Amino acid sequence: RMSAHAVSLPTQLAPARAVARGGKRAKTRARASTAIRAQKMEVEQKCKFSAVPYGYFAQEQLDHKGPRSNVDRGDPHDFSRPMVKGMQGGRASCGSWACSEGGWDSPNARGTTEWFYVFSGSGAVTDPDGTPHPFAAGDTVVLPKGWHGRWDVYEHIHKAWLVCEHEDVGGASLRPVVINNSQLVAPSNNTGRTGNVCYDVGCVKVGSWTCAPGKYTIPERDTTEVFHVLTGEFFVTDGPPDGASARRCVAGDTIVLPEGWNGRLDVIEVTEAVCCEVSRDAAMAHGSVAPGAARPTAEAIAANRPPPARPTGGGYVAPQRASVTYDPDQYDPDANQRSGLNSGGGYAAAAP
Repeated sequence: RMSAHAVSLPTQLAPARAVARGGKRAKTRARASTAIRAQKMEVEQKCKFSAVPYGYFAQEQLDHKGPRSNVDRGDPHDFSRPMVKGMQGGRASCGSWACSEGGWDSPNARGTTEWFYVFSGSGAVTDPDGTPHPFAAGDTVVLPKGWHGRWDVYEHIHKAWLVCEHEDVGGASLRPVVINNSQLVAPSNNTGRTGNVCYDVGCVKVGSWTCAPGKYTIPERDTTEVFHVLTGEFFVTDGPPDGASARRCVAGDTIVLPEGWNGRLDVIEVTEAVCCEVSRDAAMAHGSVAPGAARPTAEAIAANRPPPARPTGGGYVAPQRASVTYDPDQYDPDANQRSGLNSGGGYAAAAP
């Protein structure tokens, strides 16, 4: 006959066994999770291009860099996460950045040109002569090499960015360019690809493109392009000699097509994207832009942009949108079919 002590012993051990089993299950789940992450990384590495969903840049995924220096308004803190470093022989990098409300002077001339697309929030950069350039969600912004002035963040800002080192651009304006995607993105003509350019100094080109459904082959690129998808759905597939790795991309994704890459885009739904292209071309101030590009003049942008709205007792008031006039001498709609944003290694419709 079993004693009371013998009966109670397994009961006393049961919690410890449960903990042990729980610990084993946790370790198993951890190993499985690690395996999944490793597998995902392997799949990503098999692709010659890079693509991340918006969640990769979500606020909780960004690293807190701490408070900014040289601040004279608020208590702004930096957050960031890189995506791809060392592009174009180490001259360019891209990623995401966020900053809380505040303001600071930026007195040192920039050593790089920066392109960024605003996911959310609002702010302004101001030239030394006091000319403001306000921006908000949906804006594309270019800060040219040599620019300096002031930053103000009125509403927590979150953006995707690319910076590129290059030689000085003689004769180029140092004023920032700010344009909303409603003014920059070309409407689809239901066939092929159209594009607009809002900034071009040879080695850095900024704009947008729209692709109708279809298959588009991309020959070997002599440029690197970073683009953020606004609308649509498509597949990117590596070309020869690989050709086996593909990725489905949708609105919110950010994609990098590196120098030397070739492949195919299979567009399922009309796709719109804002983009920045960097190359090894000589830096130069263009009197005009690539054929087929509707380019807003700097004067039109400066004249139509209202001064930045300042926070008041009622909270932040978004600046009123104003239309931007395009220079008709720099727009050739027929040329959109011949030459888009990617002058080197651009999109060409695949033969049926």
